[in-house]
Amino acid sequence: MSVDIDKDVLQYGKMVYNAECMCADATHLPFREQSFDSIVSIETLEHIRNQKAFLSNIKLCLKKRGDLILSTPNKLYTSPFLPKPLNPYHMSEYYLGPLLVLLESHDFKVSHVYGGKKVKGVELIRRIFGSLLKFLISKPSLKPYLIDNLYYLIRGKGQKITKLVDIDPSLFQHKELKVASNIVLYEYFVVHVQGV
Repeated sequence: MSVDIDKDVLQYGKMVYNAECMCADATHLPFREQSFDSIVSIETLEHIRNQKAFLSNIKLCLKKRGDLILSTPNKLYTSPFLPKPLNPYHMSEYYLGPLLVLLESHDFKVSHVYGGKKVKGVELIRRIFGSLLKFLISKPSLKPYLIDNLYYLIRGKGQKITKLVDIDPSLFQHKELKVASNIVLYEYFVVHVQGV
């Protein structure tokens, strides 16, 4: 069962994946308590304003000791050291430590943490400076995407262009991360937790 609040996304899921889809708000899931053995949430958490209600709903819908697989962007990559996310559709993003604290505060036991799509140290430094520059440029009401356009203009035409569907063998690295560190060189996290 796939759940989303956006009807266009659901229609796409039905057409492309022949998935069983339901339109619902993730903070008010329309399922009975302890309905599922497993729940997968891919890039959802950061889009939800009331993340505590979202996690509480998931907890209610999971059977005891049920599994939650959750992926979310690494704040160190997407909007490092900034007070709010650069992506206007993200309500909040997390470094690894605060993400694990949030999950554990909802009585989830962290089983495994993986990194998805490895980032080189140089790329991470570029992202950090680029994010700070976008943040400073956004203060006088310039749109942050203009800096991206300038970057791609300077980068030149000879560079690799990312396609809409990028078959990238490094997309799922499945390397367990050290949960004690917030400095991890991945674009996003995949966390496997279990209900207590």
